[in-house]
Amino acid sequence: MDSKNKNILIGGLLAIVLVMAVGYAAFATQLNINGSAEITSSWDVHMTDTGKSVTPASTMGTSPSGNVTIEDGGLTANFTATLLSPGDSVTFTIPIENTGTLDATLKSITLASTSESAVVDNDGLTVTSADGNVKYTVTSPGTGVLAKNDGTANLVIKAEFVDKVGGQTNANAATLQMSATLTYEQANA
Repeated sequence: MDSKNKNILIGGLLAIVLVMAVGYAAFATQLNINGSAEITSSWDVHMTDTGKSVTPASTMGTSPSGNVTIEDGGLTANFTATLLSPGDSVTFTIPIENTGTLDATLKSITLASTSESAVVDNDGLTVTSADGNVKYTVTSPGTGVLAKNDGTANLVIKAEFVDKVGGQTNANAATLQMSATLTYEQANA
């Protein structure tokens, strides 16, 4: 074998040994990652009985009545208003509080009625009785950020005995039950 071939063979063997050494080093390296993580945030946005109010108003002197109950861990409120004459109204104010450690924003308000014939308009946030005598109107608490730990807002719902015009007649008294469910989500950081 001439010296040129020997040099090529030795160079090739050295290249193979170098590749094997690099490969062994790559496979022999161990990576150990040790650690732990803990989530310390909490979510608690709800309606509360504390500070809620029911304010009746009458144009005829006999005061209407209303009642609100909060259920489902503060996520749903049920409303009942008994209105005695056209022009009567009952305004419900329900506090919403964020006692969790995350900021929240209102995603949606869903209205429902226990009366099968009531008309629910979630876009306009109203519920109207089938005969048109009673109308609930929801004032949204807004889509602003409900601050963590102590953020508050108010859900305001007005039930009114609609004073009809155009020859239509009103009932002597009217009652309509409805519920409102609020859905909050984590605010964008």
